[in-house]
Amino acid sequence: MEEDIQMISTRKLISDAEFERQMKAAEKAPVTEPEATKAFYKDGEVHIFLSSGWSFSFPPKQFSEFKNATEKDLKAVGLIGRYTLTCEPLDVDMSIGGIIFDLIGDKFLNAEIARRNGSATSEKKKTASRTNGKLGGRPKKTKRDLVA
Repeated sequence: MEEDIQMISTRKLISDAEFERQMKAAEKAPVTEPEATKAFYKDGEVHIFLSSGWSFSFPPKQFSEFKNATEKDLKAVGLIGRYTLTCEPLDVDMSIGGIIFDLIGDKFLNAEIARRNGSATSEKKKTASRTNGKLGGRPKKTKRDLVA
């Protein structure tokens, strides 16, 4: 049996002053996404330039969203704002951060994040290290005689 699903949408209106307050707060918030300054399609690749000075390119067929794209479609590649790649004829919008994540690979990124987090020092780690040091530290390695 098919159930009827009813979508209920509620609108919450805010004052102009509240809108301005939220916009100012958003401008002050730290950016967590890679910020793009330019994106275009040329010579069979999508090129993206980041505000950090880095740039990268990729063959669009690498993403399923561009699987059936024509040259004419790809020439419409550009940016919406600073964080989203768009291609209007294909109705494709992709976050710049998501593209980078997909291109580099989640296994590599997760391993690198874990490595960096493991090398982080904290007061708790320093205190534990000092306490262990007072106990004599790591046991000395001893030679083990092989039993024949």
